[in-house]
Amino acid sequence: MTVPGKRDRARAFVPELIPEPQDLDRTGPLDAKEQQQLDRIHAARDHHQAAKWMRGKALDAAFRRHLFRGDGQRTRQEYLDAEWDGISESAAYREIGEWPLAKAISDAFERPAPDSHVRALVDVAGAQGHEAVAHWYTELRHHGRQTGQRVTADVVANLADFLRSGSEPERLEALFVPRQLTPAKPRKKPAAPAGPAKSGGGEPVTGTVVAHGQDRRDGSFPNLGMDDASGSGPAAEAGRWVLSADHINRLSVWVAGGANAAGISPERAADLLVEALTEETFQRWIGTRAWT
Repeated sequence: MTVPGKRDRARAFVPELIPEPQDLDRTGPLDAKEQQQLDRIHAARDHHQAAKWMRGKALDAAFRRHLFRGDGQRTRQEYLDAEWDGISESAAYREIGEWPLAKAISDAFERPAPDSHVRALVDVAGAQGHEAVAHWYTELRHHGRQTGQRVTADVVANLADFLRSGSEPERLEALFVPRQLTPAKPRKKPAAPAGPAKSGGGEPVTGTVVAHGQDRRDGSFPNLGMDDASGSGPAAEAGRWVLSADHINRLSVWVAGGANAAGISPERAADLLVEALTEETFQRWIGTRAWT
């Protein structure tokens, strides 16, 4: 007896295996042909997810083998602009950092994991090993399937917290308890301007314009990638505005809370924030709200 879909899994996946979408009025259990069609649909789903870690591996190979250099002068970003639809280097390195764990999970679980699950575990996998983390993720998915519970990104983040602490969960059921987020600090109401700020009395609460090239050992926030080595761009003009200590504190709390909710590290969340703020869309966004 032939197991439905087994022969399909033994061959390379091709688009022609996907059944044509048709409106059919069927009821009752699936017959053997319909089960094979469903298996092929699921194969297409897994092929798409597996292709993502293969893409990360391909980027890793291009970077580590220095194949990006082309004529010998091409930079990584120039290569990404020409061959990878202009993705940023930070986005490329994010894919490079995720593919080993995504592959390990695919091998252990025999099905690729969602991107959000991989990202919740990628930091702890770097410290404890991809195979070990993939094993626990597989156990978690099997437990969820057996008990009829959804394995969400929050549940996977709970697993990451356990593994990051150096302990293993005694009961997988405990990982399905909703995460308790630290409440955000209340936002301070801005004081009405009353002339020049007084000196002394603690940390500054407003931004500061400083000369280009000033030492940043005072703890001011970096210029979000706008200050390049050539000295061109907004940061190289007459002055450069930097965030105050109060701005940094509020942003840090907000980034940490968002990272916790998304199941990623605060460092990764900060990278994503910087990437979003340096896109042209941010300038258009802030322009529409400046006078509201």
